[in-house]
Amino acid sequence: MKVKHTRMLEKLFLPPLLVLCLLLASCTESVAPVYQGPDIQIIGHEFYKDLEFEFKRHSYQLDALDKGVPSIILKSLPGDLHQIRSGKQKKTFFFKALLPMVLLANDEIRFEREQLLKTKKVLASQQHLTSAQMHILSSLAERYKIKLDPEAPDQAINKLLHRIDIIPADLVLAQAANESGWGTSRFSRVANNLFGEWTFIQGQGIIPEGRPEGETYEVQKFATVYESVRSYLQNLNSHAAYKPLRQIRAESRSAGINPDGLKLAEGLLRYSVRGEDYVRELQAMIRKNKLSRFASAKLRTRG
Repeated sequence: MKVKHTRMLEKLFLPPLLVLCLLLASCTESVAPVYQGPDIQIIGHEFYKDLEFEFKRHSYQLDALDKGVPSIILKSLPGDLHQIRSGKQKKTFFFKALLPMVLLANDEIRFEREQLLKTKKVLASQQHLTSAQMHILSSLAERYKIKLDPEAPDQAINKLLHRIDIIPADLVLAQAANESGWGTSRFSRVANNLFGEWTFIQGQGIIPEGRPEGETYEVQKFATVYESVRSYLQNLNSHAAYKPLRQIRAESRSAGINPDGLKLAEGLLRYSVRGEDYVRELQAMIRKNKLSRFASAKLRTRG
């Protein structure tokens, strides 16, 4: 079950200090992306050739990722992706369009994880948490669905460290392509929903064709493609169905190994009714498209 509901991204041109202030004031949601780079640009083009021109203007090529990835958020994917005749061209365009938003969303998570690790160090030095630090911890606990006992915050921190961590770009891109038909599915076109996520809040989504009688779920609508990416990441990091993925990731961290998309895919048996066949398909997509090459991709920094 792919169920998740998130708040629309509202703040986009914020320096890190202001973002931190907003985080302290937030109760349930992460704030705008935090990274040492240029301002985020929100763009929307109806035709893929116009977006390709935008990529060229930024000198953005998948075979030159050492120069960094521009910080671009798409309002929506171009509506004419189905007109790209070449399968290779369509795949390249899709990965290029999604990669900046995957990196931005993972940078949000890194920021949250850094805050959590700093809080853990404070407790380890036998210091009491300030009210601001407790507020951050409380916000993260609520966002990631962890019960916080104010008298034993270390317990919540240990649980949160299993949840607040990145999802490798190779896995995100493979699932986005699989679930959205390379950005051409109805849900990706009319709802910016690339991962097939549901909502049970009436009116927050679109009713899928063939929904069984008596069911109330809708396919979640998102204001931007980026919101779909953020929602998907939080879903994997908080839903009980994906605890195996988080356990695999935590074991890798303990062994000093960075999370690996091929390995983490094994924890997605419950993402689809197809189970193991679905997992094998994702892994095949990662291998065939050499998506591991995006593991070291980073956003461009100033200067």
